[in-house]
Amino acid sequence: MGMKIPGITGTAIPPELVVTRHEPTAAGTEAHPEARLDARAAAPESNYSAEEVRRSVELLEQTFRLFNKKLRFSVNEEINRVVVKVLDAKTDKLIKEIPPAEIQRLIARIKETIGLLFDEQI
Repeated sequence: MGMKIPGITGTAIPPELVVTRHEPTAAGTEAHPEARLDARAAAPESNYSAEEVRRSVELLEQTFRLFNKKLRFSVNEEINRVVVKVLDAKTDKLIKEIPPAEIQRLIARIKETIGLLFDEQI
């Protein structure tokens, strides 16, 4: 990266934690960017290894520490979603939860209601 920002020297992120993005490409789509977008739309879910995810989480955590914030990642098993909590690094006070707790409860209730209405899956 050749971009220089006045007053900032070096980087706080060690190079071994920098994760490059790997995108699957279909045969013959390398030359045309729009074709690559179509390939991503056809297969929206990417499979990342546990190591790649761990390194990405470490990178995010280090980046947020620069702003005196901590990130805490967890999985809400009831709704099967990742929950991210942004905390103040000094006080551990919750700043923001993504998705918010109210939305998590709403999703859980909707899933429960759907389960009551429909007994089998097609």
